[in-house]
Amino acid sequence: MHLEAWVLIPVVAILAGVLKDWLKIRTRQRDLGASNREMEQEIDEIRRERSTLLQRLENLEAIVVSQTWDAVHDHSLPPADKEHRVASAVRREIDPAAPDFQQRAEQLARRIQG
Repeated sequence: MHLEAWVLIPVVAILAGVLKDWLKIRTRQRDLGASNREMEQEIDEIRRERSTLLQRLENLEAIVVSQTWDAVHDHSLPPADKEHRVASAVRREIDPAAPDFQQRAEQLARRIQG
């Protein structure tokens, strides 16, 4: 019986060490799983914000390339000419055959570059 105790003590110590390491690994896996879920939620939120920002950017591009915007802010024209120019620009922009905002942005970029 005395010999069995000497053999049993190291085996129990080894098993306790293995159990301790296994518990640490399980805890870490649980923590990583939670952080992965948090990261996925954050990524989804960033995607939603990006989509909103892209829509806002498209709206701003539409304003910048708008001929109506240019006409409204042209302070060199007399009021009657300004009204005529604004009305004309609005008709052109509402025209379904008019270039889309992407094409207008490209035209504006070329115009600015000279």
